[in-house]
Amino acid sequence: MGGLWRWTERVLEGVISLALIAMAAVTVIDVAGRYLFNAPLQGGYEISELMMGLTVFAALPLATRAESHLAIGLMTDRLHGRARRVHRIVILLSTVAALAFIAWRMGVQAQILHRSEAATGSLQLPLWPLAGVMAGLAWLATVVAVVLVLRAFAGLDRDAHAAKGSLE
Repeated sequence: MGGLWRWTERVLEGVISLALIAMAAVTVIDVAGRYLFNAPLQGGYEISELMMGLTVFAALPLATRAESHLAIGLMTDRLHGRARRVHRIVILLSTVAALAFIAWRMGVQAQILHRSEAATGSLQLPLWPLAGVMAGLAWLATVVAVVLVLRAFAGLDRDAHAAKGSLE
């Protein structure tokens, strides 16, 4: 599974990079058009919004694998041995539940957007394909979290920091 994960990771990093470059280019073109030619880029704001959503959801599986979601560790550093392992498993199970909920709701939202033929205001781009991709990326993050839970139960990752390697 390590090779598959490395390939997936590279694809996601490429998507994130391209989305960030696209957002920067759209912003430069929009600002230059606005101030130099008094003609802003039509739909520039919409394109940036869509790229931002794609960036966030493409990063979700990567953040999940690195176990680098936002966390507050008031007492975590004081946990050792079995208590630390149990704490990590509880956190990972909570992560699976949260990600599965997000993925499910994004899938429902994609269906709603598809049935209603919702589109962006200016460019009239359909919204459901992006919502579907976001749902798929959230499901991928959920699968990654499930693999981490299984590895934690099996004792393959003895320490939370040991989990930051590959999914092999």
